[in-house]
Amino acid sequence: MTHIGEKIKKLRKEKKLTLADVAKDQMSPAMVSLIENGKSKPSAENLKHIADQLGVNVSDLLGGGLTKEELRNELTYLLDMLDGMADSVKLEKAITHIKKLLPQLGSDFASARIYEIYARSLFSYYLYYKSQYDLLDDRDWAIHAAQAEKLYKDLQMESRVLKMRFFFAYVESFHGNYQKTLELINTALNNVTGTDYETISVQIDLMLLKMDILDSLGDFEGTVRLLDEIIRFSNKHVMLNRFFEIHNRGALMYYNINNFSLAREYVDKINKFFEIVDNDHLYLEKEIILTHYAEFYENDPETALEMAMEYEKKLQNMESLNENWKIIYGDSAVDMKARCYTKLKQPEKALPLFRELLKEDNKHVFEYSPMDIAIREINKSYQAICYKELGQPEKATEYALEAIKRLRQYPHTAYYQFARNVLQEIQVKA
Repeated sequence: MTHIGEKIKKLRKEKKLTLADVAKDQMSPAMVSLIENGKSKPSAENLKHIADQLGVNVSDLLGGGLTKEELRNELTYLLDMLDGMADSVKLEKAITHIKKLLPQLGSDFASARIYEIYARSLFSYYLYYKSQYDLLDDRDWAIHAAQAEKLYKDLQMESRVLKMRFFFAYVESFHGNYQKTLELINTALNNVTGTDYETISVQIDLMLLKMDILDSLGDFEGTVRLLDEIIRFSNKHVMLNRFFEIHNRGALMYYNINNFSLAREYVDKINKFFEIVDNDHLYLEKEIILTHYAEFYENDPETALEMAMEYEKKLQNMESLNENWKIIYGDSAVDMKARCYTKLKQPEKALPLFRELLKEDNKHVFEYSPMDIAIREINKSYQAICYKELGQPEKATEYALEAIKRLRQYPHTAYYQFARNVLQEIQVKA
C-alpha cells in the first residue's frame, strides 16, 4: 500500500513543485523530504498545509485509495487507450488495468467513469470475444454498471445516470427482451427533470432506441408517431447536431415500408441541411447512406455507382481524417461499388470488392442500430447472387443461408425479405 510520503512525492512531481514550493514558510524543505521518504510522520497541521499546497484534500493523502489527481490521470489514460475502435487487445488491456484499480476507487466522478468504462468494456468483450470473455474471473459487468449509476446519482449528474439507463436498455434489446427494453426506456424518460444539452441528447438516444424496438416488433404506426415526436422534441431544443441522424432514420423507416415519396422528402431535408453544415464525418456518413438508398431502394445502380466513385475521390482528399477512418469509410464505398456491380450483372467485378463491414477490430457496443447491422449484413445476399450468376450454386446457397442467419432477428426489414427472396431464387434454380 502506498504510504503518505510516497503519495506526497508523486503528487509533487506531477505538479512540478519543488520541496521548497511545498514547504513554503511553514516547514523546511528538509522536513518535507523526510516525510516523503517515510522517515518522519507529519503533524495534522503540517499534513493540512502540504495538502493545501498540492491542491488536494487531506483524505486524499490519508486514504488507502487513489487521490483525485491520480484518479483523473487513470481516467485520462483509459479514455486515450480506448479512443477510436476498441479491439480485443485494447479491451483486455483496459479490463486488466481497471480490475487492479477497483479496490482503490472512491465516490467521485472519475471513479464513476472508471466503473462505467469497466462495465462497458466487459460487455463489449462478451459481445465480440465470447470465448475470451468466458476465461475472465470477473464477468459481472452489471454490478459495475449499477455502481457507476449510483455514483452519478449521488453526484446529481442526471445526464450520466440516463446514459447508464440507456446502457441497460440496450443490453436488453441486444438479448431480444423487447418488452423489458421498452419498460426501461419509458421509466427513464418519465423520470427526466433536467433540460441541459447532455440530458436532452441522451433522451433522444433513448427515443431512437425505442423507435428501433417498435420497428423490430412490427409496430410501424407506433414507429411513425415516435419519429414525429423525436423531430418535434429535437426542434424544440434546437438539437441541430442530431438533425442528420434523426432524419436519416425517418428516410430509412419510410423506405422500409415502401413509402418512397415520404422517404424522398426526408432525403431532400438531409441534403438541404448539408448545404449549411461542414463536417467531414457527417458528410461521409450521409453520402454512403444516400448511395445505399439509390442502389437498394431506388434500384438505380448506375447512379449509385457514380456516387460511390465520387465519394472515394473526396475521401482521399480529406485531410481532417486519419488513415484508420479513411480505411473504414473506404471499405464502405468499395462494398457499395460491389453491390452496384452485382445489380449490373458484373459478378466478376463485384466479388473481389466485397468487404466484411462488421469487422472484429472496429466494433463498438453502441455503434450500430439494428437497421445499421441489417444494411451491412445484407451484402452476403449480394455475394450469393454473384455466385449464382457464375454458375456456382453450392457457394451461392452457402452465402444466401448465411445472410438469412445474420438477418433473422430483423424479420420486419426489407433486408430480411430481400435475403429470403435471394435464397428462394437460388433454390429454385438449383
